[in-house]
Amino acid sequence: MEETTLYNVSDYIATITLNRPASLNALLPEMGDQLTALVERAEADDAVRVIVLTGAGRAFSAGADLKLMGRADRLGRSALVGRQRTLHGASVTERLLRREKPLLAAVNGVTAGMACAYVLACDFAIAAESARFIFSFIKVGFVPDSGTTYLLTHHVGLANAQRLALTGEPLSANEALRLGLVTEVVPDERLPERVRAVAATIAAHSPNATRLTRGLLARAVSGDFRQATEAEALAQGILGETADHQEAVRAFLEKRPPVFTGK
Repeated sequence: MEETTLYNVSDYIATITLNRPASLNALLPEMGDQLTALVERAEADDAVRVIVLTGAGRAFSAGADLKLMGRADRLGRSALVGRQRTLHGASVTERLLRREKPLLAAVNGVTAGMACAYVLACDFAIAAESARFIFSFIKVGFVPDSGTTYLLTHHVGLANAQRLALTGEPLSANEALRLGLVTEVVPDERLPERVRAVAATIAAHSPNATRLTRGLLARAVSGDFRQATEAEALAQGILGETADHQEAVRAFLEKRPPVFTGK
């Protein structure tokens, strides 16, 4: 049986791939559990400094599998069961948010429904020109879930979030770039190469400084200036004692590339 979620580590980069290409990587409930387990695996592995999330084939993910949703035992479910399943989806997004290592999305092709929340939970996303986002919940009589109402409004503002969620119309890669859903758009054939290059650049830095930097920036969004500067000062004090910081200073003085060990 084909694995529905793949995991590979190379050169300090862990790549997690949603792997149901024949179904445009439509999400099964167990794929959410696999995704959280693989993120935890990457977080615990010293050989991983950056995580990349992508989809196999010509899509990132078409969202929840509607064929599964249409089964007789799924339609007409009780409100309690619906709530439990929705909270399960939200727990996946929450785990993507609650991490220390950088997480990049490589968006290839369509990203729909709850898969949009997965992209929004990444630190940033790089998209292929053919990529498109569809906040399609309204088309099946549902509301945005998996944390989408929170993440989308924070990314694009209330008015744009209302437009995207209430129309369900596809959003092109360039429009997603304009709204800030992605940070870069590249030709389809260059997406793997470009994502790899960006991830490698991040992985080349001190792992400790990288983790603390992304955490500080993520928390600063919901805090105030004094909270941000206090957190910066604490992190800077900690990093000043690390071997990686001392190695970086020595390497600068000796005019050579630093060799970081994460210590």
